[in-house]
Amino acid sequence: MTSCPRFGACALLSQFRMKASLRVWQAYYCEGDFRRCERFKLAQEARPVPPELLPNGRLLDVAAARPALTPPPAAPPAPATRPDP
Repeated sequence: MTSCPRFGACALLSQFRMKASLRVWQAYYCEGDFRRCERFKLAQEARPVPPELLPNGRLLDVAAARPALTPPPAAPPAPATRPDP
């Protein structure tokens, strides 16, 4: 089976920090049956391809997939307790 002709230009490659996850998508769609890829279908129709669109048609939650650039806010301090008289 031939590889996807759009493989080199596909933004999907930059969406994954974990190469093992990307490899699964590549094996099934890019190097497998790329005609089933929703990204490929949109590109063939000259329609915009959202960068977060996965080959199966679902959208990647980019915020969850990439670590936050800023740390989460610190927990509020515990309320002060008064000693018993």
